[in-house]
Amino acid sequence: MTRRRLEGRGLLRIAAAALVCTAPPVGAQQSLDALVADALRDNLTRRQEQFAASRAEAQVGEARGRFLPSITVNARYSSTSGNVVDLGSLINPAFRALNQLTNSTSFPTDLNLRLPQTQETTIRFAQPIFQPALVAAYHISTNLRDAQDAQRDAVTRQIALEVRTAYLTAVKARRVVEIYASAVPLVDENLRLAEKLNAAGKATPDVIFRARAERSDVLQKQSDANRQAASAAEYLNLLLERPLDSALPSVPDDALGIDSLPTLAAALVHANSTREELRQLHAARGASTAQRRLAQAAFFPTVALAVDYGVQGSRYRIARDADFAITSLVLSWNVFNGSQDRARVEQASFETQRVEAQATLAARQIELQVRTAWAAANVARDAIRTAGDRVESSRRAFDLTRRRYEQGLANQLELIDARSALTNAELNRVLTTFDYYLRRVELDRAAALYPRTID
Repeated sequence: MTRRRLEGRGLLRIAAAALVCTAPPVGAQQSLDALVADALRDNLTRRQEQFAASRAEAQVGEARGRFLPSITVNARYSSTSGNVVDLGSLINPAFRALNQLTNSTSFPTDLNLRLPQTQETTIRFAQPIFQPALVAAYHISTNLRDAQDAQRDAVTRQIALEVRTAYLTAVKARRVVEIYASAVPLVDENLRLAEKLNAAGKATPDVIFRARAERSDVLQKQSDANRQAASAAEYLNLLLERPLDSALPSVPDDALGIDSLPTLAAALVHANSTREELRQLHAARGASTAQRRLAQAAFFPTVALAVDYGVQGSRYRIARDADFAITSLVLSWNVFNGSQDRARVEQASFETQRVEAQATLAARQIELQVRTAWAAANVARDAIRTAGDRVESSRRAFDLTRRRYEQGLANQLELIDARSALTNAELNRVLTTFDYYLRRVELDRAAALYPRTID
């Protein structure tokens, strides 16, 4: 066996070993959906939106409570001094005269009727009967609540997009690191052989320079890939509310949550019926309509029922001559206020028209987003097959060059070039595959396909 063939087999062993690279340490395996669920549970931004949604729900409860009766207790105790009106000073002389005329003491002559009286305690029951403003205010609060819920869900979907994108970017960078790591032993051997051939007078010095340049290029790309992998992992940990140096979770490819590509028509239908922006604008349109009705309510009278029961006098006592009850039916009607109410109606009408125009524009923009994302995902999916064919062709070329080298029909540089082409093809397949994953995730966001349900 010739020396050249022995060297060639040694190079082949290095190349074969380079194909099997060890992945960096990662965390325990789990699904990407579980990572997204963790992020949604712990994310502070979504938590703030949830608090805002809960507050909006409480405001609906407040508006609903205005339809119910109210019961209030009012108590007053007064101490008077100075020139206070005392009706008793007017009645007492008349009663004394009557007693003298009748020669009796039937009429009291010590009445103390100072106004206001010393104490007055009442319980008031009030019930609105006809108040259109209450209905309009309730509709405003419910629509604002729906808008806030849509805002929370939009933030939820955006966080899911960021988590999935960050994870896929980190895994892509990690696999690029693995490919460059597998190429380092090969370029090292390439440089060693070039130096050996040059020393033996079988190659010119430019072969060494080329081998060194190739080695430096691989090392530089490996270093940059390591940096990108670390940065992507840190950003993912930031989204997951974990320490930035936590190990990258390991998710099998079949647990990435990447479904088959839907049809464009199905994606458009789902986006139009589910996108939170459209729900939010629909709620805003309802709120502006209710705002117009609130302004129009000023043109109608309001009717309310009030029942008061209490006691009053110079001291506290429960007796027939001390308690009182008042039932009132209160009507209020604002007949004219300088056309302010009409101006408010016009303002609300213009706001409704503005929101409707905004909703039409948003629907067109969402349609454009879905079409663009779907086309990008479709092209990226087709590119995966092309990238796979390139890897297969490069592998066959490498195998052919290897056999020719073993037979003495090809030199080491041809073998190295064939292996570099295979490395580049494998790198292209990784990039192409993850490019499809990332574009597919973007389509999920544009068409509101993920998360499938939002709590």
